[in-house]
Amino acid sequence: MYKTIFDQDEKLWKGYDIPPLYNPKISIAQVLLNAMKINGPKVAQISDDSSVEMTYDDIRLKTIRAAQNLQKRGYKANGVYSFIVANTDNTAPILFATFCNGCAVNGLDPSFKKVELIHMLGMVKPDLVICDIDVYERVSECLKELQNHAKIFTLGGCTDGSEPVELLFNETKIEDSFIPTAVDGVNDIALITCSSGTTGMCKSVSLSHAALINTILDYPMIGLSDTILCFSTIYWLSAWFFLLTGTFRGSTRIITRKPFSSKLEFNLIERFKINAILNTPHQVSMLLKSNEINQADLSTIKILIVSGSKFHLDTKIKILNYLPNATICNGYGMSEVAGYISCDFCGDLTKDTVGQILNGSQIKIIDENGSRCDVEVDGEICIKPKYKFLGYYGSPNATNELFDAEGFVKSGDIGHFDNEGNMYVVDRTKDLLKYCMFPIAPSEIEEFLIELPSISEACIVGIPDDFANDLPAALIVRNKNVHITEDEVYQLVADNLADSRKLRGGVYFVDSLPTTPSGKVKRRIAKAYAIELFNKNQAQTTE
Repeated sequence: MYKTIFDQDEKLWKGYDIPPLYNPKISIAQVLLNAMKINGPKVAQISDDSSVEMTYDDIRLKTIRAAQNLQKRGYKANGVYSFIVANTDNTAPILFATFCNGCAVNGLDPSFKKVELIHMLGMVKPDLVICDIDVYERVSECLKELQNHAKIFTLGGCTDGSEPVELLFNETKIEDSFIPTAVDGVNDIALITCSSGTTGMCKSVSLSHAALINTILDYPMIGLSDTILCFSTIYWLSAWFFLLTGTFRGSTRIITRKPFSSKLEFNLIERFKINAILNTPHQVSMLLKSNEINQADLSTIKILIVSGSKFHLDTKIKILNYLPNATICNGYGMSEVAGYISCDFCGDLTKDTVGQILNGSQIKIIDENGSRCDVEVDGEICIKPKYKFLGYYGSPNATNELFDAEGFVKSGDIGHFDNEGNMYVVDRTKDLLKYCMFPIAPSEIEEFLIELPSISEACIVGIPDDFANDLPAALIVRNKNVHITEDEVYQLVADNLADSRKLRGGVYFVDSLPTTPSGKVKRRIAKAYAIELFNKNQAQTTE
């Protein structure tokens, strides 16, 4: 299915260059509308929350009506629609309608607090906002501060300031004549998703129609008869993978607003006979630690796709013991290349690899001097996907910094290839933390803390945790003659930033931060000290 080809002279690893099934210039809307028409009466989506079933015909009709009603209201092509929504009955048709009108979807997470929302909404400047009713007040307040007068449609009800999204599904009487807006599939933005960097808050990753279409065509492991499950909201690229691939393949998606729990996942697998499921490594660890796993019937699962961070070999072996009929798909990628760039199907459980390169992609490994490395030599992984990354929306400088002189995306990760074309990721050079798969830029929390009058300096590091990846911890230098406490710092972060940013690794006051002569914080030393303090506190707690 996937095969790495190594060019010894160029020191370049490539996937098969298979011609595209669709013209890269078309809109993803055309692909989705065609797939929904073909699969017509088949059940496309079942909500575990509402028990509502929708066929492909149902979603297609709602998609067309929403697109036409938005056009009637004066919304034109090339706009940006921000979505702050959970997985509900009407999420998919509104998303698809956005594509149909030649506009870009900007997916944000409902858990975002005001700081994150103002940052992202201020960057993308949406022409329209669709949000869950329970986050309406927060979203409305942010738009007012930004002096953005975008209309807000709400899911799950409405208020005096919003309209229910159901109004967009009103009959137009011209549904049969609908044609989606033409786009340049290679160069026009279809999706603006989020990616955290090491120099601030989330960046807005712009992906083309062609990149998304290529992503869904590259994964034949999900099929027509499959029932599939993914807990992620559309803030995550993994949610898009299941939504788009499932629609294209004619699968039945099980959706829920509820967050992941082991008990809920096992319940859904057994009740709906799930065949394909997407979990993060953190979620797989939770499954393995749960009491229910020994009683759960997981025999219907054919494919477990694991995405988000490094999936350790011993964890793969452990979970496979509970999946008698399943294959595990694990890979490596990043938002900027529209998802996976390599895939491994755990054929050889002696190798902790992320697999072979996908169709049309190229990878080089470079050393500290920028020279290309040979087989079995570690260096920075640099990627050139089949369809180009369109950049960070509204951030041209950050976009330029991501690419090298040859147009490769610099991943910041360290790895190598073996003689059989398998890729291995051995380390990461980024300062980026990950708590339960949520990416966290330390500077995001640091900037918030430094603005507080009681704090002079702050350094955020990750305390390694087998269960959650990184527990954010803060080393803080207080201003003189102030008495802010650890609990107060923790609560300020908890009240103002997303749940993933909570300082679960601890708050530690220090006289100074370790720095280089030029004033840059030595993060490795800071992290080692924070780990020492964390372990000391843990030991005292257990005494």
